[in-house]
Amino acid sequence: MGFDHVLAAAPVGGGYISTLRIIPALVLLAVWARLLTWADKDAPAAHLPRITFNLANISGMMVAYALFFLLPTFWLSFGVLLVVAGAESGVYLTIRRKNVGLEDLDKQFKAWLKSFKGKKEVKAVAGTVQVFSKEGKALPVPDEESPDRAAYDAVQKSLTEPLKKGTQQVDIAPEGEGLVVKYVVDNFPYRGAELDRTAGAAAISYLKWAAGLAVEDKRKPQTGMLKVNLDGTKVEMRMQTAGNTAGEYMRLLVDPKKRQDYTLDTLGLTDAQKTLLTDSIKDCAGVVLVSAPKGHGLTSLFYGILKAHDAFLQHIQTIERDQEQDLEGITQNKLPPAATGAEELKLVSWVISQEPDILGVSKVEDAKSAAALLAYGKSGKRAYVCMRASSTFEALEQWRKLVGDNRLATESLKMVINGRVLRRLCLACKEAFNPDPAVLRKLNLNPEKVTTLFRARETALRDQKGQPVLCEFCQEMRYKGRTGAFEMLVVDDEIRQAVEAGRPLTQAFRKQRGRYLQEELLALVEKGDTSVQEVQRVLKVGGDAPAAPAPAAPAARPSAPKRPAAT
Repeated sequence: MGFDHVLAAAPVGGGYISTLRIIPALVLLAVWARLLTWADKDAPAAHLPRITFNLANISGMMVAYALFFLLPTFWLSFGVLLVVAGAESGVYLTIRRKNVGLEDLDKQFKAWLKSFKGKKEVKAVAGTVQVFSKEGKALPVPDEESPDRAAYDAVQKSLTEPLKKGTQQVDIAPEGEGLVVKYVVDNFPYRGAELDRTAGAAAISYLKWAAGLAVEDKRKPQTGMLKVNLDGTKVEMRMQTAGNTAGEYMRLLVDPKKRQDYTLDTLGLTDAQKTLLTDSIKDCAGVVLVSAPKGHGLTSLFYGILKAHDAFLQHIQTIERDQEQDLEGITQNKLPPAATGAEELKLVSWVISQEPDILGVSKVEDAKSAAALLAYGKSGKRAYVCMRASSTFEALEQWRKLVGDNRLATESLKMVINGRVLRRLCLACKEAFNPDPAVLRKLNLNPEKVTTLFRARETALRDQKGQPVLCEFCQEMRYKGRTGAFEMLVVDDEIRQAVEAGRPLTQAFRKQRGRYLQEELLALVEKGDTSVQEVQRVLKVGGDAPAAPAPAAPAARPSAPKRPAAT
């Protein structure tokens, strides 16, 4: 029976004749067809069976619309359409999430929304980096014969690969007879293109000119902002240049305003750790040590904790030697990186005199400054002190030595936190394997419970014809995204007594159900989030994490404690 016959045979009260009721069904059909088209293109990239999903989705849509014309009432039949459409979308997204995740869809959705703005932009050639001038205008691609063409080509060679892989930082620096591009993705360093002297210098000059810096000045340090676009993704970069006898150097920090956009929910804390830290934030008294090795998210952790406080109800100030981001509602005081102990103490004392509720210090080198912060914490205020250390126990030991008095060092100390940043395995191409039980025992994992682990793919992906293909999610880096792992030590009375008496801290730490950093990292391995190799890599940063905390030194109260070397 054709569509006209259905309309003719439908009773007047049936709801099919009303144009207003047919329109929603047609709109849903258009949206549904668009989603099927997107899924058809997305399935191969997400490593899903394209033909299987296409047949299932199209069959479901056909059955749903057949029922639409056969069921007796409009609301029942339209409800069937919505349910089937929602079910198909839900099934596809659920399977996609398990296979490769959904994080990349946010970028696709934003690009789709931009397409409705109707604002035409100068489009770059696909796969090339489009550079914008200081005024925001897209720079044209130079002709082959143009004297600027060599510089343009050198820029493409330098930036295309790092930007495609989601770089955080790009360095172009002299090395040997030329210049080398080095970049960082998810806190891991990679080596990029190599340029001869002429091409490298031309690339730096071209980017400096675009940013409005003095091209001819190749020695004096300069800073500026640069915008580039690659395949529809526009990023902002903070440019830093300087030079010496070896040549000119350039560093590009990608999206500097977003580098520290982390909260307690996105740092990687476990639920138990988040609850513990949230309770400590509510207490808002005493001193908390925040620590990590260099390059492992100390600033992100520091800022994330500060942002967990209510900056509109509480008076928050910081003292920072190298401020990386403006924090809304927080007064940030700058201290020169090479400041002396006397200068540090002067600023610490002045900020304390302003009576903030919370004070965060990015680095403390002077014993008198540390004593002032402990007194401040004892008065019912909260102080966060950042330190470079490989474990909570190392951070506590550094603090104890800095203060020079075991009892005073822990009297108003409430907690010590230590973290690592590590890469996540690419969900789309990670490999499952059965680990050796002996290796599992060495890692303190139970071979009876842990039967499958994951690792970075060791061979190329191949299509149905056996041809090697690129993993579009990780760009062949085998890892995609990053997370944090943390060790947290609550400084309770037993810890204080152990420190003052010079006893090992192991028993007291275990009594509060503390988990060592290595245990937290291996929990991520068990979940399939990362690999054993990645855990081994991050534990080597700043020295291997100790299997158990070292005992504290015997109590001592020297009259003039020595200031330790800067860490």
